[in-house]
Amino acid sequence: MKSLDLSLLAELREFMDADVHILITEFEADTRERLIQIAQAIENHDAETLRQTAHSLKGGAATLGALSLSQQFRGLELRGRDASFSGIEQDFGNTQRSFEEAMVSLNKWLLQS
Repeated sequence: MKSLDLSLLAELREFMDADVHILITEFEADTRERLIQIAQAIENHDAETLRQTAHSLKGGAATLGALSLSQQFRGLELRGRDASFSGIEQDFGNTQRSFEEAMVSLNKWLLQS
């Protein structure tokens, strides 16, 4: 679970108690939907949708202590801001892998805490 900020998750657990499970479940569902939006934005070279969607996901990932994933979304957000689509498919693929890894870690954390 090296990709997670465990101290932040502990604080979140203290604040939300069992509802942290709901937050993680909703984050996963929302992110899966928004990754589809990002893929469409990349395909359509829609820089503003890419920027806005990645910005929103960046914050959600950071809230859950998934800082590496948050950084991946920040990179996509900057690509949207700059309308830079050259080679973005690799960055997007890395972001998708980072998301899957973060979800494995978050779900493992839930089981252990």
